[in-house]
Amino acid sequence: MCDLITWPWPRQLLSLPFAIRLGLCLLCFPVCMAIYFWPSLPTAGNGVVLTLSMGLASWLFTKWGACCNFFGYITIAILYHLLFLHGAAWTPRDIYSTLLITCVLFLEGSALVSLRHLHDEEEAARQKAEQGEAQMRIASEQQRQLNQLKNQFILNVNHELRTPLTAIYGYLELLHYCIQENGSLNRTRHGGFLEKALNNCEQLRLLVSNVLDTMAIGNDTGQLKLEPTPLLQTICEALAGFRDVEHTARVHINCPEALNVQANAQCLRHILYNLFSNAFKYTSADTLITVGAEADHDEAVRVWIQDQGPGIPPGEIPLLFGQFVRLQRDLASPIRGTGLGLYISKHLVEVMGGHIWMESTGVPGEGCRCSFTLPHASKLLSERIDASTPCMS
Repeated sequence: MCDLITWPWPRQLLSLPFAIRLGLCLLCFPVCMAIYFWPSLPTAGNGVVLTLSMGLASWLFTKWGACCNFFGYITIAILYHLLFLHGAAWTPRDIYSTLLITCVLFLEGSALVSLRHLHDEEEAARQKAEQGEAQMRIASEQQRQLNQLKNQFILNVNHELRTPLTAIYGYLELLHYCIQENGSLNRTRHGGFLEKALNNCEQLRLLVSNVLDTMAIGNDTGQLKLEPTPLLQTICEALAGFRDVEHTARVHINCPEALNVQANAQCLRHILYNLFSNAFKYTSADTLITVGAEADHDEAVRVWIQDQGPGIPPGEIPLLFGQFVRLQRDLASPIRGTGLGLYISKHLVEVMGGHIWMESTGVPGEGCRCSFTLPHASKLLSERIDASTPCMS
């Protein structure tokens, strides 16, 4: 019995659908009124039965249910007196009984409505607490991910900075030693040392540039200036940024001469440079790299770079454009990288109104194809690209 009394069934009544709750009240009220006013029943004149209807209506529908039940009782009591008692004068017992029942119903309704409001406030506070806990869990997970990104970034930058700095220091120390020992260096040896030192300086410059570009992405609130840009010329300019001629010699370009895109020329060169850099790093020197472009329709131009490298496992392709992301196979490899190139390229492509994606089967030798789209320039440039451009093949 104690378990039945303390069982939280009143709370479960509130979870019932509106139609069922309304039906319970509409069924309970006339039944209780009929029992109360039926003269042949032993409960006639006993107002205790009316508290059931008032309690149910007040708990399920708060003040609206209490008011409907309260004024419904008064109305039916008056109609009963006029219709069935033919307006006979009320006896003191009837008046006392009616007033007593009215007071009891009023107090019961007020108490249950107050309890219902307290319950609603408690439920709202509980939901807010649960939402707060959920937000705390989300914030904690985001903080954990940020810490993981920060640690990964520190490890990557530490590795990427140390390798070229060590190489530069070694070549400069060797130059210094040779000059001290021999007094001079011939042009071949001197040029070779300086070339290797400059290549490592270029890697440092690219690393610092990528980090600064990533910081600028987070603080960028402006818009790029877009204008008609010759695509073939921009491809050649991006390739000209590589010091190693052997790299650019194995690039085959398949791009219409008069094809123009609506873009920011500097950003487009940066995107192409990042994509070419990845293709050169992950492929052998005897493989071909193809860059092509075509107008998909009147509003977009698709550009792609296809290599013949080891490819990318399909399951890891969605991770490529994240911040500081490097594949598991590359973390222990001698290939250097910060995991920022594709992230920056994706941001720049999207700012210029396009999208970028990667395709690969993951089969070694089939390589991968990185493609992106840009809006087609509505106005052709008057300048034509010289057919003798060195990078054309």
